[in-house]
Amino acid sequence: MKIAFIGGGNMAAAIIDGMLKQGSCQPEDLLISVSSESSVCNWRAKGVQHVQIGAGPAFADAEIWVLAVKPQMMQEVLQNYQAYFAADKLVISVAAALSVDTLAAFLAPQHEAPLKIIRTMPNTPSLVGEGVIGAYCSAAVTEQDRHQFEAIFKACGRLDFFSEESMLDAVTGLSGSGVAYVYLFAEALIEGAMALGYDEATARHHAIQTLKGATMMMEQSDLPIAQLRANVTSKKGTTEQALVVFEQEGLRAIVAKAMKASYDRAKELAVELSPKKPS
Repeated sequence: MKIAFIGGGNMAAAIIDGMLKQGSCQPEDLLISVSSESSVCNWRAKGVQHVQIGAGPAFADAEIWVLAVKPQMMQEVLQNYQAYFAADKLVISVAAALSVDTLAAFLAPQHEAPLKIIRTMPNTPSLVGEGVIGAYCSAAVTEQDRHQFEAIFKACGRLDFFSEESMLDAVTGLSGSGVAYVYLFAEALIEGAMALGYDEATARHHAIQTLKGATMMMEQSDLPIAQLRANVTSKKGTTEQALVVFEQEGLRAIVAKAMKASYDRAKELAVELSPKKPS
């Protein structure tokens, strides 16, 4: 099994580093295309020797292609790889918004039968093995293909398959964009702490540890999250007063509205980046 990565950025690095650490592949099994000589040198320093700038005949021999370039660049980039593509390859995309039909059109415009494409929506904590990956398989994907995919991505974090492709837009609204929501909340905690007299460094440490501790308790407890919240909310106490403000200011509605905006933008991008029919 040779795995070809089209793109060698952060997400590709997260996947590849995880595979190498787990022993699910060896450096000689990998082929990576990048856009600069410095990237070639960086990958070779990691022990991956089959690295090149752009497309080439070696891609024809790879059983699996992982598409790891920005969605806005995907169509232009894949035009250079079409000559090396065959319908029996398993294609895995980590690009947001691009549907399996759009990816198929970019890879093989003249091919009418369904291609073996697994579309994913990972998030950036995949870089530290704590990601969430939503996945959707085209009709041509086999059980063996799914097992190969799981072997590649298991090092990145939690993996869930969805039967409806549209659910990946919902994944975008929660876990894909949700990492930034958490960062924004952390920023707000730090700024609030500094207004109360904290220095910035200590405020950062306390905010991060508070979020980490709360997350670990949610993960390790069988109690509903609402109950965990209630357990630290004494009647007429300090926490209750803080939560009253959140409720009065409509925190839940704000979060729901933000997630819907992310979801809607994912759908808009899918339309914007789909192949344009000749007029």
